[in-house]
Amino acid sequence: MHEFATDEDADKLRRYLYEQVSPNCVMSVSVDETQYGPVLVIDVPNGRDTPYTFDGQVFFRSGKSVKAANSQAIRAMVLEKGSAVQRWERRPSPTLTTKDLNRDLIDATVQRGQETRGFVFENPRNLDTVLQQLEVVEFGQLTNAADVVFGRKVAQRLPQTRVRAVRYETDRSGDFIDDQLLEGPSLTLLDDILAFVRRHVPVAAKFDPDKALRQDVPQFPFDSVHEGIVNALVHRDYSSFSGSVKISIYPDRLEVWNSGKLPDGLTAKKLEMAQHESILINPDISHVFYLHGHMERVGRGTYNMVRECRAFGMRTPEWKVVNQGVRLTFYSAQSDLRSDLNNRQIALIEQVQSGMEVLTTTYNEQFAQGVTPRTARRDLEKLEDFGFLERTGVGKGTVFIRTDLELD
Repeated sequence: MHEFATDEDADKLRRYLYEQVSPNCVMSVSVDETQYGPVLVIDVPNGRDTPYTFDGQVFFRSGKSVKAANSQAIRAMVLEKGSAVQRWERRPSPTLTTKDLNRDLIDATVQRGQETRGFVFENPRNLDTVLQQLEVVEFGQLTNAADVVFGRKVAQRLPQTRVRAVRYETDRSGDFIDDQLLEGPSLTLLDDILAFVRRHVPVAAKFDPDKALRQDVPQFPFDSVHEGIVNALVHRDYSSFSGSVKISIYPDRLEVWNSGKLPDGLTAKKLEMAQHESILINPDISHVFYLHGHMERVGRGTYNMVRECRAFGMRTPEWKVVNQGVRLTFYSAQSDLRSDLNNRQIALIEQVQSGMEVLTTTYNEQFAQGVTPRTARRDLEKLEDFGFLERTGVGKGTVFIRTDLELD
């Protein structure tokens, strides 16, 4: 008789890893369903504080295997770390003291970390010990990360932490209904941004005639919007004093822009995939957000956003690197997708059933006669972006699979 993984198993393993791995790092342990039953999955982003130890020993990745590090390998890790430029969040904040920190936020971090993440604080009532375990103290001085997540008046020292939130009246960046400049520690900023979004995002009522029930459908899926805002706050480039985060709400879309760029090797297209690199720009800031439960599945957040948007009948969210930053766009669930599609694309959506394969050549023959292969390929790529198709394979082996998303 086989024993399958449970949520309780995941919780026990997560707590065990937190006790055994040093220094602290962001990781997630979850249960995934497979054809053979539920299994435990551990997601660990590429760490930036090497060498890490497990049960007092250092290990490293070699191809697909994990090996115990010898003295030479450990020395190489230490030398590489020593030559690396100290990241901004780890730099000391000269004028910051514990009196400048929001103690309630720190206590909440301890409580949430213990209760939901199994994080073990050596002395949860000792402020200095807690801050050291959260890696926001460097050489006896509080770091920029401590200011970003806990600083009471962080905007006075770091004005780039402010967030602008705007609700525009039209699709163009002209007249606005509401314009606010938000400031405070990033954990508080998250709550303020979400409150702004909920205040300005309409909820439509849909009726199920078969069940005679009313279903409230927001213009944008709040879980995905929450994930997008968290990503902007934890992954942005805080070292740029001209940088910021901006939330723009238009009648047909919601945009989240943050200063910085995607990490090397990570593209906008990869963010839509179930498996892609998980690279933390600000690991210390990310860790605090993770302890609060704002980052559930490490490395899978963007993929879950794509899935939720498709479930809402929306276009796939779009990531673009623009204006020295990354812009995430959510398209309204209540917009008319037909206006963005041509007759060829609409014919495919209406005639090809969910699960069926579509090749560029067959699309040319059945729906796009007279257009060039390049135009046909662009048609299919746009349908993929909108969530009507999913791509498998590469190059000549590329096949598009019809999803279950339909036009209203």
